[in-house]
Amino acid sequence: MTDQSVTENASARSEDRIEEALDRIAYALHQSRRPATEADWQPVAANIEALRHRVGDLIARLSNGEGR
Repeated sequence: MTDQSVTENASARSEDRIEEALDRIAYALHQSRRPATEADWQPVAANIEALRHRVGDLIARLSNGEGR
């Protein structure tokens, strides 16, 4: 497996996890039977931003040949 394919696979898995998390959050908010507010989404946005940083760090490490 090339470094490029490892990086692409890691990125795709991370995107899938983010999408799954957003689906679960949307379902939970829908089940609460009240409209989502800005305050509901602030922790979600913070978690997504943290995931983006972690994925970026992982991709950078893989691109530099680390983690093999």
